[in-house]
Formats: sequence, structure tokens, C-alpha cells
Amino acid sequence: MPTTRAFFTSFRVPTLQSPHDTATLKVYYPASPSNSDTERNTGQVPCDSEQAPFPVAIFLPGVNVEPSSYSWLAAQFAALGIVTVIPWLIAEEMPGCVSLTPGIDIAALKPDTFGESPSAVLLPSLLQELHALNTSGLLAGKLDLERLALGGHSAGGTLALINGRDTWLPGLRAMFSYGAHTGAATVLGWEPDTLLAPQADIPVLLAGGDRDGCIAASGKRYGDGDGDGDNNINIDNSALCSGRIEETFARAVSDNQQKNWLCILRQANHFSVCHPVDTCTGRGFLDYPVENPDEARQLLGEIFGAFLSVHLRDDTPENFSSIVQGQRTRMAIVCNK
Repeated sequence: MPTTRAFFTSFRVPTLQSPHDTATLKVYYPASPSNSDTERNTGQVPCDSEQAPFPVAIFLPGVNVEPSSYSWLAAQFAALGIVTVIPWLIAEEMPGCVSLTPGIDIAALKPDTFGESPSAVLLPSLLQELHALNTSGLLAGKLDLERLALGGHSAGGTLALINGRDTWLPGLRAMFSYGAHTGAATVLGWEPDTLLAPQADIPVLLAGGDRDGCIAASGKRYGDGDGDGDNNINIDNSALCSGRIEETFARAVSDNQQKNWLCILRQANHFSVCHPVDTCTGRGFLDYPVENPDEARQLLGEIFGAFLSVHLRDDTPENFSSIVQGQRTRMAIVCNK
């Protein structure tokens, strides 16, 4: 069984104000234990150099979701020879609301400023930190920064989709998300039902669940009639749970020689990508129950891992397609374009 290890680091974000101007980064990598005295004393395990250079997947967490909830996924990526980094910030992005956040620049999301600069405020500084990690330390000279993927969950997934531009992240090869869409909030000045478009020529995988209570309860933000926190929404109406993800794929994601995929999982909710789920923070109380959360999570790991293997490790597209097609019965929707 491949060994995954991780370490923490931090970096400054010069565009932010103290005390919320320092981001934390957890770096997961394929390791090769040596049982040396240094390793036993420090806990620093050498990387598995035989798999290097490692492509890098950047995963942006949802608001108030601890990065440890995604450790299981990062470990699966590491087993494929992919380094995964999960950044987060504690910030007051809305007055009076301090949260763990993927780093959202609200001003950059308004109609008159959108596209001029990254709305994922951590990305420029994070890219510099990746170059620093490739210069010294456990992963020095082991990162392939010409092979990057940008993904995320919930708000982090939305940031990944709308910030996945090779002008902002040189070397970007793929984007992926779970429980995320590109709906633009009307409170920022957008017209109802506006969808923001990812970069056209970068392959994208949109995944979601047919029992996503958080998306179903958030329609008012984007111009729908249903209000936030409406726990009376009919959970049998999967269009409310995954409809905006489906619309993002249909209307905002461009045709890309069958490289773009939409996968809506049966019996999966907003937090199916998380393990464990922290019920003390965030909006998990809005989510709908599912019958077998482990099964949905296993399927997500297979799909995301196979997708990144194609675009970061030069696996054949047919292998990804065969995995997805073989799991059709476990998904409500599968399509590509």
C-alpha cells in the first residue's frame, strides 16, 4: 500500500490585512519511509523519488470545512503520484462573519470587475509558495509545476471553476469540482440565473449529488424563488439539488472534444466528498441524508483520480471513460462534451 505523508506550511497574502493575511497550506505527497533517526525524531518522511517529478493538484475547501475532511481524497491522489495541496484562510470576508475560507475576493466577483483579477485571493501567493517548495525542503526539485490541476468543494469548487485560467495559473491542465456551480449572486449586481464560464480549453469535471440540500436551499442567492434555509424543499426534486450544476455544464462549459464531463451521483449529498463531516460548523444542517455515504465517497475517489491521471499523468482518456461508463448505474447523470 503506498504511503502518504503530509506537512504544513504558511504563506503571506500581501493583498490582505492583518491579522487575516496569512494562509495555511497542507501538502500531501507520496512518501518512502527510510526508518532513519531523522525521520523518527522529526516525523519528516522522504518523498518517493521514483515517482517524481510530481504533478500538483490544488484543492480549495468549502467555507468552514476543515481541510482534514479531504485527507482521504488527497491520500488517493498521492497514491497516483500526485502531490495535493489544500490551502485555507481564516478571514472576515463578510462584515461580522469570520470563517475558514478558500479565500474569496468579493470585489473581484462583481459584474464590472469580474475577470480582471483572480477572485480566489490565495492563488497568486500560493503559486509562489509552490515554487518555494520546489526550491528547498522535502520536495525540492520534485514538483512538476507545468502540470497543475485546480479543484475544490462547494464555494472552493466554484472558485476553482471560475479561476482556472492558464494566465493566472501557468501549467494548468485540468479543473474539477464537487457540489459547486458557477451561479452569480444577485446581491453582487448580477442578473438572476447568470452563470459564469470556466476557461474554454481546459478540461473540466463537474461532480455533484442528487440529494444536495445545501444547493437546494440556496437558490434565492441566484434569483430563484426558494429561500435560504427552507427545510421544506422537496428532496425528491433532484433538479433543486443538482440543477444548477447541470445548467453550469450545459450553458457555461464549452464543448472541448469530449474532454469535459458531468457526473451526478445517486444518493450523494453536499458533504459526500468530506470524511469525517464536522457537524459543528458550516451549513451541514441543510443537507439531506443519504443511504450509504461510504459508497458515494468511494466512487468520487475513483472518478477524480482517473480524471487527474489522464490530464496530469498521461493516462489514456479511454481508461477514464471506461470507469465512468462502468459506474453508470451508480450515477443519475453522466455526459461529456
